[in-house]
Order: sequence, then structure tokens, then C-alpha cells
Amino acid sequence: ADNAQYWMGEASYVLQDNAAAQAAFEAVITRYPDSPKVPDALLKIGYLQHAEGQHAAARQTLQQLVERYPGTTAATLAQQRLARLARETG
Repeated sequence: ADNAQYWMGEASYVLQDNAAAQAAFEAVITRYPDSPKVPDALLKIGYLQHAEGQHAAARQTLQQLVERYPGTTAATLAQQRLARLARETG
């Protein structure tokens, strides 16, 4: 079920239905907190926040990901996005 919930978010993300994507990714985190999909859901939420211009929220979400899931591919991608945010917003 956690995997299906995540992929519902991915489908909405690709279709640029950002509100539905964010809701689906948040559902992964709240309904399935021990799921291996949680780091990826956090990453996508951070990306969505960045795209919406919510830079402080994006930084917080991505930093949380890096701290909670170090060494994961999602954490590496989060660090890259954090660096990009730092360049863009100073």
C-alpha cells in the first residue's frame, strides 16, 4: 500500500498536479512512517515546495531528509537541491 501511495504521488507529480502530488506524498509519510518510500516522498515534497517558491519550507524538508536518512540516494539529491537553493536565495 505504501508503494502504491507513493506512485500515486509520482503520477500526479509528472502530470504537474502539485496539490495532489503533495497530498499523496504526505500520506506516505503519515500513514506509512516506516516505509522505505518515506525518504523519496520527503524529497518530492521538498521539490514541490521549491517549485512553489516556498524556499524556507523546502530547505526545512530537505534538511530533515538529510538528517533522518543519511547515506540514501534521496539524501544525496536533497543535498544537491539544498546547494541549488543556497545559490538561488543566498
